[in-house]
Amino acid sequence: MSKNSKNILLLIVLILSLFFVTKKYSHYNLQKSLSACILYQTQSTKLNNKDATEYCKREINTSK
Repeated sequence: MSKNSKNILLLIVLILSLFFVTKKYSHYNLQKSLSACILYQTQSTKLNNKDATEYCKREINTSK
């Protein structure tokens, strides 16, 4: 294989692995954001847990 084809193959593999990793961990990131939002809302605004959960879900879904 020539040097250029090895570099192109490596680039394709890296792009595909990045795609799969972002798909795998996107739910985890959303869950962490939701947990942090609920914690902040319950401590700073004195909302109960149910209201804070609904508020945070609505805010996170509109920002996506």
